[in-house]
Amino acid sequence: MTRPRTVPVVVWLIVLLHLAVMLGQTAVFPNVRSPDERQHVDLVLQVRQGDAWPWPGPGTAFVTQGVTAGGFVEADSLDGPQHLADRQDVPPRGERPSYLEAGGSATMTEEGPDGEPEPVFNQLVQHPPLYYLLGAGVVSLVPDWQDAPLDQVWLVLRWWNALLALPLPLLLFATARRLRLPDPLPVAAALVPLAVPELTHLESAVNNDNLLVVLGACATLLVTRVLTGDLTRRTALLLGLVSTLALLTKGFALMFPAWILLAYLVAAYRHRERLRAATTSLLVVAVVTLPGIAWWVRNVVVHGMLQPHGTHATPPDLTPVYGWADGGLTWLGRFTERMITLFFVQDHAAAREHDASWWMARVALVVVLTGLVTALVRRPVPRLDALVLLFPVPALAGIVARGSWEQFAAFHDFGAAQQGRYLYTGLVGLLVVALAGAAVLRPAWRRAVPLALLALAGAMHLAYQYDVWRLYWLPADGGPDALGRAMAAVGHWYAFPGAVLVTVVVAGLALAAAVAVSLTRTALGDRPPDRPAELDADPMLAA
Repeated sequence: MTRPRTVPVVVWLIVLLHLAVMLGQTAVFPNVRSPDERQHVDLVLQVRQGDAWPWPGPGTAFVTQGVTAGGFVEADSLDGPQHLADRQDVPPRGERPSYLEAGGSATMTEEGPDGEPEPVFNQLVQHPPLYYLLGAGVVSLVPDWQDAPLDQVWLVLRWWNALLALPLPLLLFATARRLRLPDPLPVAAALVPLAVPELTHLESAVNNDNLLVVLGACATLLVTRVLTGDLTRRTALLLGLVSTLALLTKGFALMFPAWILLAYLVAAYRHRERLRAATTSLLVVAVVTLPGIAWWVRNVVVHGMLQPHGTHATPPDLTPVYGWADGGLTWLGRFTERMITLFFVQDHAAAREHDASWWMARVALVVVLTGLVTALVRRPVPRLDALVLLFPVPALAGIVARGSWEQFAAFHDFGAAQQGRYLYTGLVGLLVVALAGAAVLRPAWRRAVPLALLALAGAMHLAYQYDVWRLYWLPADGGPDALGRAMAAVGHWYAFPGAVLVTVVVAGLALAAAVAVSLTRTALGDRPPDRPAELDADPMLAA
């Protein structure tokens, strides 16, 4: 009888460090400065009030005036550095406007092309409601939330999103270990979220992608179990449940059925003697996934299309007007550049500058591509398994490219829907396979991989934070005290007491140091951190 292997201490430290980074970024990035964050918060609040439940039809939901109380900067693309340290118009903490004080459920308006006020659509009703129902449940825990300063309610929702993403390092670790990657690569896998600054930024904001990313990570682990011979109905039931929840979160989960079918086909081919078990489990997945599929069937029946357009009650005319000769190559170049850059970092001003974080995104891309090519050529993981795990990324990229091209062909829009974050549902498979490329290294070099990945993550965040602080917080006049004034401004703007933010920062620094020390010992020592000492002493336990 064997003992189950435990999660090593360093992985738990990485989980906590990941949480500290996310919570720290809730202070660094002002409210509304994550993609569509204002609309996400607004829809959560409308569900809480009962205004958006039952779910509104497309083109019938508008952003409410009350949500403007939660932000003090523009929600759209910025026109340059904001110098928020110079702002004197932000009231003290606790005295900021509430949802009701800012207008409550009244419809928000903006000046239209003809100078007349026009209502602002909340296009996010094109998505299923699960994330917003959960968010409304979180808001219900805040006493008198309508009368509380809305920036505090907003921060509660941001912390909830960070907690949603909390298990991601554990899921990466478990997936790498299930693939039997040699030590200490599973620990390196747990570090992956820290090496993608835009991921940790998204996790610290209010966005339905956060729920989908975690569900995608769960699905990747379960698919990995199927590929490695787990054809039990229990795993099939869990996979179906995760798929249903994902399909009730966002349309990108529509690639799940094809992905899961591919995994079971590979498993059935590899274990032909267990064909009946594979078929039964696949049927279980299909049955349990039906509630999620039903939402999209409903869309076709009610709205005449799989995913309705959020700002049109009837499907818009997307008849192609422009073709490849009208700038298709320019569209493709921009699509490729945006998907790469915005996977790793964020261009908050939409300036497409080749700044420090842009260059670090290219460094990370080279590392990932090197790992992928090595893994596919040298096959430390069976090639079929690797291809199945990689399937979500090209599938998601294809969905995004199709939607972006439709907008280009109809309206000559070169930049529609080009967000690298849309690939995060496949992040676990992509980066675990890339990390598997390090399995071909000699043991002495392999022991240094987690430390090298931590160093890369640190460099990525330094570049990212440099650009972010320069864009948002640094005062216009510079000076030797510029950083201190910017930090003071962050503390003033933060919705929770300053002691909370100080605790998060100190804990994050302490955790980073503890992880660095542990990984340095691994790089210099003989025993990797993801194998308890007693397992080294008993080879039967290590099997």
